[in-house]
Amino acid sequence: MAKIIAPFLIKGTLDDINFVITADGNNYARMKGKTGVSPEEFKKNPVFNSVREHGKEFGHCAKKAVVFRQLASLFNNQAKEVSFVGRANKLLFEILQEDTSQPQGQRTLTQGLKTNDGKEALLFFESNKLRPLERVLKIKAHCQPQTQTTTLADFTTKDHLDWPEEATHVILAAATANWDFENDICNSCYSNEIILDKQSEKQTINLTTAKPLGNHLQLTFLFIGFAIQQRKKFKMLHRKNNTTTLIAYHSP
Repeated sequence: MAKIIAPFLIKGTLDDINFVITADGNNYARMKGKTGVSPEEFKKNPVFNSVREHGKEFGHCAKKAVVFRQLASLFNNQAKEVSFVGRANKLLFEILQEDTSQPQGQRTLTQGLKTNDGKEALLFFESNKLRPLERVLKIKAHCQPQTQTTTLADFTTKDHLDWPEEATHVILAAATANWDFENDICNSCYSNEIILDKQSEKQTINLTTAKPLGNHLQLTFLFIGFAIQQRKKFKMLHRKNNTTTLIAYHSP
């Protein structure tokens, strides 16, 4: 840092030199510091290895998440909020980290999903975090993935659901999706919708789907949507009121 000796003070910038006046009245000149990192330096400097490896793996998961979000897409379109995409990417990245067969930067979602912990991490992923299943449904849903059947035993709409104030009816449905996560292929089958009003009698609900094409990882989704009856039609409430939850997995 150079000190300026002159009958006047200089303040400001000239080319790459900053002129500074300190609190005690001294006048200094100093070169501008370099800011930022060039693309070439980022690629070659080993200091940034972990950042590059993290970005590579996260990008891999973001691409895989495109197909993941298509599983039970009819439900997701009716029950999701703005964080859906980001949370899906984050979930798959967490699963990728279950791959202990490769060093950081070379791990894959495929290997992560082949572990039990990786598959368990999928359970109870919510398309709409504002309406999680544990809040909306007050009894446990029993799922038999091998027969593509989800059951709500002794179910009473008035007592066993958290109803939005304006809703008059609830729509229940299930989906079974086959996810070939290695080749980015999916196929989803949906059950018939069951529509009930608030005063429906106690009953056992069985939601059964066809078996989707493929023998890869099969995932079960439960949809709980709320609607308003308008004459003979039902108008679905905004998706922020509804629930889509991944409740089971099965490896044929």
